[in-house]
Amino acid sequence: MKLTERFTDEIEYKGQTIKLNLAFDNVLRVRELLQDDVFSGAEKLLILFKMLVKNANGLNFSFNEINQLIGFIFDEILFPKKGSDGKSHFDFDQDAAFIYASFLQDYKMDLFEMQGKLHWEKFLALLEGLSDDTKFKEVVSIRGQKIPAPTKYNQEERKRLIELKRIYRLKNEKPSLEEADAALMSISKALKKSYKKGR
Repeated sequence: MKLTERFTDEIEYKGQTIKLNLAFDNVLRVRELLQDDVFSGAEKLLILFKMLVKNANGLNFSFNEINQLIGFIFDEILFPKKGSDGKSHFDFDQDAAFIYASFLQDYKMDLFEMQGKLHWEKFLALLEGLSDDTKFKEVVSIRGQKIPAPTKYNQEERKRLIELKRIYRLKNEKPSLEEADAALMSISKALKKSYKKGR
């Protein structure tokens, strides 16, 4: 992001001007479509073309040209943010409530009122700039933290972090070995208590 440049709303492709719809809510709908199992790949591509290109009806492109254009838009404009370890520590769907509340807290901005207005790049810049005391940043920080090696001094800290990572774990993320061990210990304690009561 450069303050001396305008946001990318128009690009030149095959000698024609492409007018893009890069409102943050439209881009989030694009992401939802990509995860949808109802449509085929070819159907998705044509829907994406209509969603992202405002003047799609006035353009005469082949299927292959549309495929190249959408690929360019994805790779050059909508490239997803990653954590320093190469992993994404948030999900726009799962964390939607945290993002909404955090924007309201920090910027007094109601994202529902900004639909169709707030540019995707501005949205990402504001998301990145949220203060550490917002719920979104707190949750992302928890997910990104490494569980420290056990010592006799940090048992409570480890237990607390393991539990927080379990609560806020992304749906597609597998539990860590520490979380799995903690879950097994919890089950084991519950079984021992049950066994003692039954005696």
